[in-house]
Amino acid sequence: MGERGKRILAVVAMVLGFLITEEISLNNRLAMVTSVRQGEILSQLATRALQQNSALRNQIKSDRSRLAALEATPRVRDLGGALAKRAGLAPVQGSGVVVTMSDARHKAFPGEPADDLLIHDQYVLHVVALLFSGGARAIAIDGQRYVATTAIFCSGPTIRINGVPYASPFTIRAVGPTAAMLQRLQHDPDVSGWSQLVHITYRPLRHLAIPSYHLPVQFSFAKPANIGTSRF
Repeated sequence: MGERGKRILAVVAMVLGFLITEEISLNNRLAMVTSVRQGEILSQLATRALQQNSALRNQIKSDRSRLAALEATPRVRDLGGALAKRAGLAPVQGSGVVVTMSDARHKAFPGEPADDLLIHDQYVLHVVALLFSGGARAIAIDGQRYVATTAIFCSGPTIRINGVPYASPFTIRAVGPTAAMLQRLQHDPDVSGWSQLVHITYRPLRHLAIPSYHLPVQFSFAKPANIGTSRF
């Protein structure tokens, strides 16, 4: 290769090196511009989120003020108190019935199933249903207020009520029309039959105190309906 060819190769090499350097520099500038642009977008999104949060806080504050004003009116206050009692979220007092249920006090006879001498969850559920059918306004089982979400089921040697385990004896207190609830209990064939195996007693009381439901209220499937728009 002649001297001229070497010079041409040197020039080409210089040009290629310059182009490569410029491409690298351009890519770096593009990356920087992209990073800055992304930062601007994130800043705009953050600003928008802060503005929306501020607007929502103001709306919540306004709604709370309106709610407090509504709750202060006698009609809404009385209605809220009545609904709280019906939902089990407020204590209730009055005359009613006390039912005591306990396991049998004697051992099983030869050939007699031991389970027949125990209080089962269906016994408690049945008595609760009888009391409600007799007009009970509020019921508590061993101090646990019975509400719409209350679950009663056997768990080994205990019965769980609102998720809390209890052992025999079980005390059921119900506020309501005493005569009607006693009649339901006295004339029910299941209660009469179970009384031959386990110990079941009931008596009226002039004054009973039923506590409020104190555990969290959680609905797994039910959702509040939009009043005026729901269809059945």
